[in-house]
Amino acid sequence: FALIMKALFQSSFSHLHRQFAKQKKGTGLILKYALNQHFRPNILELIPATSFSEFSAAIQIRNFQTRKAYPQYSIYTGASALVLRPILPKFKSTSNGAVSVGRKGSMLLEFSPANPSGGRNGYNWNEKINFALSIEEMGLLISQLPHYPVTLSRKVGDTVMSVNDDAYNLVSNTNEIVEKVFTAQPGDGATILFRVDYSKEGIGGQTPPPNSSEKSSSAPLDVLVQAGEWEIISSLLRDSIPSLSGWSTLVDVSLNNAMEFAEDEMY
Repeated sequence: FALIMKALFQSSFSHLHRQFAKQKKGTGLILKYALNQHFRPNILELIPATSFSEFSAAIQIRNFQTRKAYPQYSIYTGASALVLRPILPKFKSTSNGAVSVGRKGSMLLEFSPANPSGGRNGYNWNEKINFALSIEEMGLLISQLPHYPVTLSRKVGDTVMSVNDDAYNLVSNTNEIVEKVFTAQPGDGATILFRVDYSKEGIGGQTPPPNSSEKSSSAPLDVLVQAGEWEIISSLLRDSIPSLSGWSTLVDVSLNNAMEFAEDEMY
């Protein structure tokens, strides 16, 4: 199959190059047009590519599209662990047949305490505390750290259908206003102390209300992020904002539509 695709691509490239050169379009567009003519349209998600070697790499990645993927970045310390996981945006159809963002994505921070008795990887994942950063809060961390501290809070609710749902900010039926507080405090040597805690009336070390969906009794949880680790985290946050906001996906759809109009103009 790969040989057939390669032959089709090579036979089409020269012709497409002449056609696109008249409109001063680049090699990346030529590759997109060739793929759109001969292969399934969703392969366009893997392009732009500027050479046949990049095209081949894209074809190899295409083989993994039907498999699940779990992107994450982890930091393990003696006291606790921090795992970053993206929560993807949700899209919706509009009345005119277009697609828009139904709900923006976020970046989930999972804090888990060390497990003295061992267990999976030495951490008690059942006691983890989650804190989801909106894309705006991701931008805030990037802009402020490592020079200025950042504090974010959520009111602990009764039910959590998703870490992004509005129910996450409700006060529990017991009328106990307990907040989940995330702080990022710059330290010596460009380190940053990430902490998640439960607070009531400004006093930390609290436990969640009994009727809430928060079950951890391990707060506060601290993770000291080293300078190199923060560089990685800030890069991941920055690079994830276009995807989690839905921007990059919708731009790709718009570009694909623009390519279809370009094809109509060619013939």
